[in-house]
Amino acid sequence: MSRIRLARPEDDRTRRALLEVLARAFRDNPMNRTIHGRHPGRRVRANRAGLRSLVLDLHPWTVTRVIRNEGQVVGGFVAVPPGGLPLPGASLRRQLACLLWQGARAMDRWGFVTETLARAHPLEPHWYLAVLGVDPAWQGHGFGSRLVDGLADLVRDEPRPVYLESDRPESVAFYCARGFERLGDVWIFDVQCWRLGRDPHDRSSGEGSDLCHPVFRPDSDPPPGSVPRRKDRSEAAT
Repeated sequence: MSRIRLARPEDDRTRRALLEVLARAFRDNPMNRTIHGRHPGRRVRANRAGLRSLVLDLHPWTVTRVIRNEGQVVGGFVAVPPGGLPLPGASLRRQLACLLWQGARAMDRWGFVTETLARAHPLEPHWYLAVLGVDPAWQGHGFGSRLVDGLADLVRDEPRPVYLESDRPESVAFYCARGFERLGDVWIFDVQCWRLGRDPHDRSSGEGSDLCHPVFRPDSDPPPGSVPRRKDRSEAAT
C-alpha cells in the first residue's frame, strides 16, 4: 500500500485522467443503462461528456481528490463544500459537446434527474459528495475505502453532514458499512435512487443527530414522475 497515494489533482492532465476513470466507473449504473441504453461504449462516451464540466471546470467551487496506484490515477471524488450548492452551470461549449455525445433526449432526462434529486437535499448546510468512483479494473482493492477516509479528513476540518445519492445497491451497502445511513429514496424513470447521509458528530451524545434529517424543501413538491421517500425493498421486507 506504500505506493498508493491520495492527493489533490495538481494539473489539468490529472483531472482528465480522473474524468476517464469516472466515465468508466459509472458505466453500468442503472440510471446510465436506462438513459443511454445497452451499449457500454456509448455509456462511457456519454458519461465523459456529462462529467466534463464538474471535473474539469468547476474545481474552484469543489474539492477534488484522486487516488493513485504506482502513479496511475485509479479513482477519485468530487465534493461540494457546505454552502456551495447550486454550482455554476456548464459553459455553452460544454453543453454543445454534451448535446453531441448524449443527444437532446438524454440531456433532458438527466436534467430531470438532477432537478428531482436537488429537491431532496437536506435543508441544513452539508458536504455534497457529487461523485466518487474507482476504475472497474481496480475495484475491490480498498481504493474506495481510502477515498471515503480522505473525504472524512475534509469533514474533520469543517464538520458538517455528508450527503450523497446512489442508484446502485452495492454502493449503498458500501457506504452503509462506512457509517452512512439511508435517509430515504426517490424513484425516477423506474430506477431507485437512495439518499444517504453521515453525521460528523457522535450520535451517542445526541449532538447534531438531526443534521441530515430526510426532508424535502417545503417550498416545492418533487416533480411529476418521481416518487419521494418510498420504502426500499429491504425495509418493505421487515
